[in-house]
Amino acid sequence: MKAKHVLTLTAAIATYSSQVHSNDFNLGLEFKTNHLWHGSIVTPGPMVAGELTYKTADNKITLGLWGGTSFDGEYQEFTYFASYKFSKQLFIEIVNHGNHSSINNVDIFDYSSDPDKTGNFIDVGLGYTFAGEMPLSLYYSVIVQGIDTYLDESSGKNKQAYTNYLEASMPVWKGNDLDEQVSVFIGGAFSFLDQQNFYDDNANIVNLGFTYSKSLQILEYNFPISATAMWNPAQNKGALQVAFTFL
Repeated sequence: MKAKHVLTLTAAIATYSSQVHSNDFNLGLEFKTNHLWHGSIVTPGPMVAGELTYKTADNKITLGLWGGTSFDGEYQEFTYFASYKFSKQLFIEIVNHGNHSSINNVDIFDYSSDPDKTGNFIDVGLGYTFAGEMPLSLYYSVIVQGIDTYLDESSGKNKQAYTNYLEASMPVWKGNDLDEQVSVFIGGAFSFLDQQNFYDDNANIVNLGFTYSKSLQILEYNFPISATAMWNPAQNKGALQVAFTFL
């Protein structure tokens, strides 16, 4: 595709994106070289994700739908979420993750703990960002329902593990542009009920890395881009994710 056509397509997408944005509704579109989440490589290949959100007039309550699919069609996810902001620094959220990619004849309304039938699991999270020029952010979540189980040796049955995930992140460098920065993060997972949890067979650091982010200007439009380097010491895995976002 010629450069002229690329710029025309980019401008058209940006114009459409600005048209669907309002004080209440927002539609987002994102392209990624792969998809990383809490130290997991959810899909290793290129993917596209869309997000539709609704915010109340006071910006305290957000309701949203998120959908992602890989270019080869092997990965598909449909997730719902809701959040409430107590202040600019503190929020709580509930997320219904729905990655049913490897399940044949899936029922997206199945909320059992059987991974052969459903990919649903529900996370409840709490986040807080401290004040300051380089603010520290803390995020804690617990899986309260779904495919998060451990084998109970006394009964021989799978029981809910209620996996906990704790992450700390903060910017460590800012560029000349206000939105250009490098941030670092570290996340760990554990269960109070058993060594086995959703992320690993033992309590461990599962998410370690950094993200470089800035805005790319094309014509008169600014598009957020980012590159995230992630290592998972528990699984001996790592990946680089590059993301290009249309707002």
